[in-house]
Amino acid sequence: MNKLFTLLALSVFSLCVHAQSSSVKEDQPYGKIDTADLIMKSCDFEKDANAEVLFDKADITFDAYGIITYIRHKRIKIFNDKGKDEANITIPYIDRITDIAAETINLNGKTIEYNVIDPTLIYKQKVDAEEKAVVFTFPNVKPGSVIEMQYKWKIRSDIVPVWYFQSSIPTRFSEIDVSFYSQSLINLSVKVNQPFYKNADTLTGRGFYNGQKHIRALSNIRSYKLEPFMTPEYDNLQKLSFKSYMSIWARVAGKLLNDNDFGKQLDNKLTGEKEILDKIDSIKNNDVKIDSIFNMVKGRMVWDKKNRWFTQDGIQKAWKKKTGNSTEINLILYHLLTQASIKAYPLEVSTTDYGVVDPYDASLSQFNKTVVCIPVDSIKYFILDASDKHNTYDQVPFELLSTYGLFVNPKNGRYSLFQIQSDTPAKQLVFINASILPTGKMTGTADINSDSYDKANSIKLYNDLGEKKYIAFLADNDNDLKISSLKIDNIKNDTLPLAQHIDFELNLTASDENYIYFNPNLFTSFGTNPFLSENRYSNIDFVFSNNFIISGVYKIPAGYKVDVLPKSQLIMMEDKGISFKRIVGEQNGAVEVRYIISRKRTSYNKEEYPGLYKFYKKMFEMLNEQIVLKKT
Repeated sequence: MNKLFTLLALSVFSLCVHAQSSSVKEDQPYGKIDTADLIMKSCDFEKDANAEVLFDKADITFDAYGIITYIRHKRIKIFNDKGKDEANITIPYIDRITDIAAETINLNGKTIEYNVIDPTLIYKQKVDAEEKAVVFTFPNVKPGSVIEMQYKWKIRSDIVPVWYFQSSIPTRFSEIDVSFYSQSLINLSVKVNQPFYKNADTLTGRGFYNGQKHIRALSNIRSYKLEPFMTPEYDNLQKLSFKSYMSIWARVAGKLLNDNDFGKQLDNKLTGEKEILDKIDSIKNNDVKIDSIFNMVKGRMVWDKKNRWFTQDGIQKAWKKKTGNSTEINLILYHLLTQASIKAYPLEVSTTDYGVVDPYDASLSQFNKTVVCIPVDSIKYFILDASDKHNTYDQVPFELLSTYGLFVNPKNGRYSLFQIQSDTPAKQLVFINASILPTGKMTGTADINSDSYDKANSIKLYNDLGEKKYIAFLADNDNDLKISSLKIDNIKNDTLPLAQHIDFELNLTASDENYIYFNPNLFTSFGTNPFLSENRYSNIDFVFSNNFIISGVYKIPAGYKVDVLPKSQLIMMEDKGISFKRIVGEQNGAVEVRYIISRKRTSYNKEEYPGLYKFYKKMFEMLNEQIVLKKT
């Protein structure tokens, strides 16, 4: 049974629509190239590209016995030294890959030179029980080179490779030809944002062996640009995927429970589990019991940084080694919870970097991780992932929000596919107490309290960056803002907000002898507007709802008075999904400022972007309005 299919596309790409070229070279036999392609210095439709896919074609055939034959020919032009990274190739595959050919083509004067890669330098590596990879590097690659490869892949599987018309660099021509018998029960699903260069369907064969052939091709496809708060990259690509008419979630659930590396692992005993369960049995409160088991597994097991929906070595071996993939760790958690009489179920999920699950495509290949679901009541549930040390038992892991999970009951085979969400908004409070000096400096303290995902993200960032770089992050890399001390409390306390106390000094560089200017937008995550582009090509996903309250008291120096004070104001998106309120006043010789930002809605379609763009532009103008003090 196939357990994993890694998508062949190695990067992400642009969905911009461009006119189709009339000079596309559709027929490019392997090993024969036009001198014009060797001479060309840049991509016609994306001048700053480091490299360009000149030609990428796949012929895919489904035979009557369930064998898929996949033949691919790809050719890439290298424009500069940065483009030479395209010469490092990794081709993930399952089953069998053969007939691998690769060569570098260079123009030496007027002579075309072909540098064929030595077959002994093409390596096959084992990734896990099923997945393998072909790895090699093209020889003698330099600016101006063209590299090309060709291979044949045979798959005995109900998991069919997805074809991406695009690559991380612009693509001049991309085509897929698909042939299958009618008995294959295969349906094509196409997602493109520009007109097809070729779009043809024909009937083939006769009688029992009648079938269909489908040809789809695009040309002049610009490279994809990453955008802030975008939905997973793979979900934004122009692609052709395959769906089986026979795919239903009941079959997927059945496969899971009967798989040796999943369902058959659930009841396996763990070394020393009786002693663990005897200690747990003395705990009467269910929440405390869940938390204790969760933290015990989280503390003992080390994640090997691999996400798979199945176990690699089995839960018993992983338990003894104290290390395993995400599913091994979480099936250990599931086993101990159920043995402790906690009603728990395995839950198949897809992490944000793997892609959003399509509920209408019943395929196990959409999932890459197993976690544990504990129903609390008819509408509330806990989702536990013990592979990440930052997770808590009562908060849905950040990377699983806004995707679907497949819930499976091992006792009766029942299943449910549902969307994972968190209805409780995260909260972050920032309070600044500062004095402004006549010398044009601000000194003071800042207290940042954050809970839920804001807390988890801050802790992760602190651990990843280290304290020195984290302090630079808090200062937004502003050389005029000096943080003299940082104290953090409640990092290891799951029930209290993360509390950060900061002592700081800020040079108000715009000030002069008569005026002092300052911006109270300090120590927030709203330093730079993420939506500066007027155009948007992907949907927006904020992942979770949030409430920000930013308050500040700024003592006015003796001999100064307020000259310019921004007005209190409220702005709101038309759908009321996001609002921004500014309250500004003067009292007892100090300026008091409060910003309240509420984000109730977590996602917007790209068609709604103009309204979001307009709102964020206005909000950041208000956030960055200066307060002006004048010397009396």
